Amino acid sequence: MKLFLAVMACLALAQAAQLPFQRPITVRDAQEVAAKSHSRIVNGFPAEAGQFPYQVFLRGFVASGGALMCGGSLISNEWVLTAAHCITGVQRFEIVMGTINTASPEVLGTSTSFIIHPQYNSNNLNNDIGLIRLDSPVTFSQNIQAVNLPSADRTGETFVDAIATVSGFGRTSNTGPVSPTKNWVNIRVISNAACQSVYGSAVVIASTVCGTGADAANQSTCQGDSGGPLTVQENGASLQIGVVSFVSSAGCTSGHPSGYVRTTHFRSWINEQTGI
Repeated sequence: MKLFLAVMACLALAQAAQLPFQRPITVRDAQEVAAKSHSRIVNGFPAEAGQFPYQVFLRGFVASGGALMCGGSLISNEWVLTAAHCITGVQRFEIVMGTINTASPEVLGTSTSFIIHPQYNSNNLNNDIGLIRLDSPVTFSQNIQAVNLPSADRTGETFVDAIATVSGFGRTSNTGPVSPTKNWVNIRVISNAACQSVYGSAVVIASTVCGTGADAANQSTCQGDSGGPLTVQENGASLQIGVVSFVSSAGCTSGHPSGYVRTTHFRSWINEQTGI
């Protein structure tokens, strides 16, 4: 009997090893699929005026004449933090700031100066982080503020089990036009080991942070745009611990973890590029 159980256990392990990992895709791509199918972005909540004043909406114009839509966060009065895949191929940006509706910005900034992390890998989305420099510094107001970043000495902090908030702009109804309003949802941070069991160790590395819906399995970053901020509350202020990067190709509501770039691992690089 013991021998039989041992053999069955080995067979189970062998079968598990053959199971394919989920394929990660950028949240921007996942949202484009959702927009084309007119599907609802579920389980998010509408933001109030002045909520998430660091959140920006990015409209990136490419050589073909089209535009991509992403999120980002103000980390100073002249720098925006976002995902590298939001910058790839873009020639110039419009940056919508200080609003819960992209049609009525308090400030509409522009930029033709941006930086993609030199080790960004579009195949596995490692190091999916980038910076955009505003053509003109923005004046802070009640609705426009910079988010706090972790200090460089917190690289080893995992934030596992923390309740974090991801914000951005997304669809809010099954039918009709896209509603360009700001939304948010809470995410519970999970361990990298748990996330690797879904996506594999080539995708989930030390500089990746993952999370699942805090209140429902199908809560995900489809509530916002790629490049947007994942934050926790610390000393009464928002601290950005992640940048929205990927979801499962099975869909935003599949229950699989959403993936983010861990900002603690890029503080030195951010400082070198921006002085922040």
